[in-house]
Amino acid sequence: MRTSKAPVVLALSVVLVGLHSLPRAIPNPASPDTTLVLSGGNYLDVRAGTVRPNGAIVVRGGRIVEIHDSGDGWRPPAGIQVLDLNGQTILPGLVDAHVHLTISGKPRENAAATLRAGFTTVIDLGSAAGTGVRLRDAIAEGRATGPRVIAAGSWIGSKGGVCEFGGATVSNAEEARARARADVDAGADLLKVCVTGWPADAIAFPDSVELKAGPLSAVLDVGRDAQRPVYAHAIGRSGALLAADSGVRALAHTPVVDSLGATRLKAAGAYVISTLATLTARPEGDRVRQSFRLLHAAGVPIVFGTDAGVLPHGENAKEFVALAEAGMTPLEAIRAATVNAAALLGVTTIGEIVVGAEGDFVVASGDPLQDLRLLERPALVVKGGRVTPPESRPPPP
Repeated sequence: MRTSKAPVVLALSVVLVGLHSLPRAIPNPASPDTTLVLSGGNYLDVRAGTVRPNGAIVVRGGRIVEIHDSGDGWRPPAGIQVLDLNGQTILPGLVDAHVHLTISGKPRENAAATLRAGFTTVIDLGSAAGTGVRLRDAIAEGRATGPRVIAAGSWIGSKGGVCEFGGATVSNAEEARARARADVDAGADLLKVCVTGWPADAIAFPDSVELKAGPLSAVLDVGRDAQRPVYAHAIGRSGALLAADSGVRALAHTPVVDSLGATRLKAAGAYVISTLATLTARPEGDRVRQSFRLLHAAGVPIVFGTDAGVLPHGENAKEFVALAEAGMTPLEAIRAATVNAAALLGVTTIGEIVVGAEGDFVVASGDPLQDLRLLERPALVVKGGRVTPPESRPPPP
């Protein structure tokens, strides 16, 4: 049996990388005395890359408090809710690091569909008029169903640029600074900037940059002062390098770069959020996939993201197949949506099945290391020790 008597209660808003912090504690949805046991089957040790026989995973108050090996004889006390998962594989709850829950449909329905798909934490990278922040709060307070949301404010881009919507465009550094401060004051967990256009522009005009160094630096200054990370839509080569070299935490899409650019991005330490399922559906898809392979080979940390809102909400797991088609192994693709995403956020409470972690799980009806498509139709989803009602999940094909 692996257990711990030390209270591991690091909230998703506390354990962070460098100067970056998430300002809000995110409450567990389960009450302190609520206990759930996941019994039988196997669970994926994401970090070790092995599937282990499961005796019992005990969740209390929304967090994992005990993990029992198969065969150690442990039995749950009477009256405890037990899920018998024989023949199934348990994974940690998945993370989508690039969604837009307030785009394409009703926000609350989008959030519920995302949770049913197995994604228990998401990063919402931009919304108009503070709708993403309000949805985050509604879910955290139990007024809506959905994943934990880390919410950006608006899209901060140049006038006439790719993010010319939502009323957040700027013309100079002072306007960019004011926009960033307004987002922070409105409760944003991070800041989002739009530095370049889409892949077609990145290929035709690799040195084109929409949001110049001055406004970008102004946003980064605000982020640094307020302890908010900055993520960038920066797909073109020069814009991606400018963003990474300036201190942006993550690039919100796979950028189009050559091998030298991939090496420079690795040295800069920025994360790349994949969004391959949406980008490779474009005419420039082959070039994006080629760039992704260069980034992967160079060791740039890759995090799972879909740009959901472009990809239909609830179909987030299609990104796993896109990652595999671009050269990732199934384990690497799953790590992108678990431990890599946790590293991006600088937290230890999501992305793994370990004592002290959130009681977030997605259960597959087989071994996803052999068939990633199983994750497109999860058999069971648990967030914070609470089971998502099965009747509301997508039916098997």
